[in-house]
Amino acid sequence: MKIFLSYASEDREQAKSIYLPLHEQGHRVFFDRSDLPAGEEYHNRIRKAIEASDLFVMLVSPYAIDNGSYTLTELDIAERAGARLLPVMLRKPDVESLPAAIKAVTFLETDGSLPGAVAAEVHRISRELSRRRRRYAIAALAVVAAVSIAAFYATKSRLWNAETGKDGAPTVLIPAGLFIMGDDRVSPRRRIYVDAFRMDKYEVTVGRYATFLQSTGNMRPPEEWDTVDVKLQAELPVVGVDWQDAASYCLWAGKRLPTEAEWEKAARGGDERRYPWGNDAPTADHATFGKPYRNPVYKDGVARVGAHPKGASPFGIHDLSGNAGEWVADWYADSFPRSDVRNPKGPERGEGKVVRGGGWYDGPDRITATRRMHSNLQNRADDVGFRCASD
Repeated sequence: MKIFLSYASEDREQAKSIYLPLHEQGHRVFFDRSDLPAGEEYHNRIRKAIEASDLFVMLVSPYAIDNGSYTLTELDIAERAGARLLPVMLRKPDVESLPAAIKAVTFLETDGSLPGAVAAEVHRISRELSRRRRRYAIAALAVVAAVSIAAFYATKSRLWNAETGKDGAPTVLIPAGLFIMGDDRVSPRRRIYVDAFRMDKYEVTVGRYATFLQSTGNMRPPEEWDTVDVKLQAELPVVGVDWQDAASYCLWAGKRLPTEAEWEKAARGGDERRYPWGNDAPTADHATFGKPYRNPVYKDGVARVGAHPKGASPFGIHDLSGNAGEWVADWYADSFPRSDVRNPKGPERGEGKVVRGGGWYDGPDRITATRRMHSNLQNRADDVGFRCASD
């Protein structure tokens, strides 16, 4: 059985004592994080491990349920993935402080050997799952052919239509293929291949971000959040978020930040256009740009997402120029390896993350589809937001 062992770093020794008997029973236990790379890749690997697990074992202690603990993020991923949950009490905290997901299930605690008790309970669950899977396998054989045929026609009919992400945001399919990245003015011109992917049709909105804040309960609100009326201004793009805020939202939504190459392909298509809509100079019909930077961002700064249909990209993606600059996944670099031409993801580290597209007070030269900017990961600017992508 595949088991994900979730614990606070302060509880590692007790986690190790529980890991060893589970490993000896023959279970595949995700336990050690020491070899995982930092940043977004760390989050992606944790998410994939949780989603692939049969059982999510969470060691509950005051450290694990502290607002700043990453174990709460892992618990949220497990909930959304529908993983079976086994909370194990190391040190029982105040019941009222426990997350709702833990309160809703029976947790394990013992006055004897905790590793032995956990191993026994996991063995029982494993046998139960094996019996259930055999029953399901027999029943499933009867309907596989019909489901396969239905799925084939359903997939074929909707392949090129916009689907909706887990956060309810419309997405657009960008087909695989080559395109020219750069323009030899602000970045070198080179031919890049990108696999097919999906990108949000619009920038992440105030309304969707408010749902994210409410669902997670432990995220810091964006800058100037106290000036926005969520009910009346739900369709404005959220700004004032740092790179980690953006990456966390996309992870919560079951997606990720787009790479820089994906972002530029979505904006330019295959004809090397200067702006998403073509080569014509931008006007108020194309984008929100060139406004006084002293304007209040949510009063007379950003515009409602999708308010400039004439400015959409060749794939029908809106607001890639102006309105809000957008965080992407890549670390910034001035140069690019000549060999990195297939799904490039930028350097492994750097001093800042790339921001693309320009914002509501940038001039025409800063909202082109090739313009590259970068910023510190902790920067929370009132002209920078984001959108998500997925494989």
